[in-house]
Amino acid sequence: MNAPLDPASLTMTEIIRLQTALSQELTRRFERTMALAFTDIVESTRYFAQFGDEAGGRLQQLHFDRLEQAVTAHRGRVVDTAGDGAFVIFESAIDAANAMVQLQQLLSTENQARPREHHCKVRIGMHWGPVLTDGEVVTGDSVNLCARIAASAQPGQIRLSRELLTQLD
Repeated sequence: MNAPLDPASLTMTEIIRLQTALSQELTRRFERTMALAFTDIVESTRYFAQFGDEAGGRLQQLHFDRLEQAVTAHRGRVVDTAGDGAFVIFESAIDAANAMVQLQQLLSTENQARPREHHCKVRIGMHWGPVLTDGEVVTGDSVNLCARIAASAQPGQIRLSRELLTQLD
């Protein structure tokens, strides 16, 4: 049986070698290139202030329900929801694009039956890039870039990175 590794007993060279080996193993086992998308309800803070928590909660739930419907139909996974936004991933850029278009279509249909001031307007940002994932957690600079892309989108807009666009037919 191997004795537990005692970092305090390692030399500087041994630590550097270990860091290199761990970095290579982390990349080999956990790095994947994926399609990422962030969704965000536009002006939700104003909506909550004007119409209250109950109405705001219903608007959020409408967004999350339609998102889940679109993501599930296109083999994606919701990684996280925070506030009025969501982070989703897909193995395929085509699936991601189709899901986000479907989401906007579903919300557009819902909005037709709602007064204008209660429309659910969502902005979406999408990116294709490397992430580290263990099947649950998804992290990396591509995630940060995708969030920035989403923040720059207009209401009802799906904004793509060049990397994602090149993956589409």
